[in-house]
Amino acid sequence: MEDIDTILASTQQAVQRHHDPGPDSRCRIGIAPCSPFSVTADLLRESAALARDLGVRLHTHLAETTDEEQFCQERFGARPLDYLESLGWLGPDVWVAHGIHFSGSDIARLAATGTGVAHCPCSNARLGAGICRTHDLLAAGVPVGLGVDGAASNEASSLIEEARMALLLARASGGPTALGVREALGLATIGGARVLGWDADIGSLEVGKAADVALWRVDTLAHAGIVDPVAAVVLGTPPPLELLLVGGEEVVRDGHLVTADERELAFDAQLAAERLLARDAATRS
Repeated sequence: MEDIDTILASTQQAVQRHHDPGPDSRCRIGIAPCSPFSVTADLLRESAALARDLGVRLHTHLAETTDEEQFCQERFGARPLDYLESLGWLGPDVWVAHGIHFSGSDIARLAATGTGVAHCPCSNARLGAGICRTHDLLAAGVPVGLGVDGAASNEASSLIEEARMALLLARASGGPTALGVREALGLATIGGARVLGWDADIGSLEVGKAADVALWRVDTLAHAGIVDPVAAVVLGTPPPLELLLVGGEEVVRDGHLVTADERELAFDAQLAAERLLARDAATRS
């Protein structure tokens, strides 16, 4: 295992080499120890200090499972959020992934400190981790965006599917008015931008912001009869992505990447996965 000094030095080099804080940036670096139960308190504390010294954001996983809560209580004598707060990890420059098992007082503290939450509903449902209190977080004023998590817990990785699942889970736990279609779409757009501290530049179609535009077809047979186009996108059959602009540049047309060879990417990704599995099998044998 690497020692803390090596980890922090490598992290600082990555930030200095790759982080671009400009409004048109497409590469920003955050410092993100995996979780409070997988790294030491010293690393969490020093990571927070380094991030603030470098002017970058902080991220970790928190309150995803009841096992995590039990571990933190037994190991640190505190709930996960209390433990994180004791290490200087709450503030408007911090966002946490999942946030399923927050208490009412936890939610109030998140709101008071401006700490954001990346809600990953498909991953949470797939793993049976629980249902995030999205309605309560939003009502309290906590910044909330959507995440797809990673391939280990979400094979789909579709942001529109996350918006749909966020709405369905919110209503399943909180009733039919817990989350509307426009709120769900907002989580996928301006909500995520707020969580990342980027909402002055992206996340909505406004004069002066980046021309990030997604156009979905909702005039297909599958969407016939759905009067509200936002409901068609969020609740209907996943619509074809007609066009995607990032900073005004075309990235997707007619559902296909125009900036890379999709077949080549798929081949390389599959090969990398097979190599990783083979290496893991060799390590275990």
